[in-house]
Amino acid sequence: MTQIARYAHFLKVPIKSVKGKLTLNLYFTGSVLAETVDAGAEHIDTDFEIESDADPEAVKKVLKVARQGCWARQMVSKPTPFKDTMTLNGQKFDL
Repeated sequence: MTQIARYAHFLKVPIKSVKGKLTLNLYFTGSVLAETVDAGAEHIDTDFEIESDADPEAVKKVLKVARQGCWARQMVSKPTPFKDTMTLNGQKFDL
């Protein structure tokens, strides 16, 4: 919702209100003892209710660029590498 407000401001498209709901469809399988744990999300559902007197095509443009400019959405939809550093009792180690 933050990105919708942000890009609406950039594009000068008046938005009266935005309400949103995000649902994570998560899974967790495997065994901790066997070190076969796998966790993730099958999909993420978003539902936005927008109120605006602006032209629907202008609002559509806002929503399009807001999706493109959302860091969270982009990290989930595109592979994002982790760069891990591990330290145990002051000593670095690798997994």
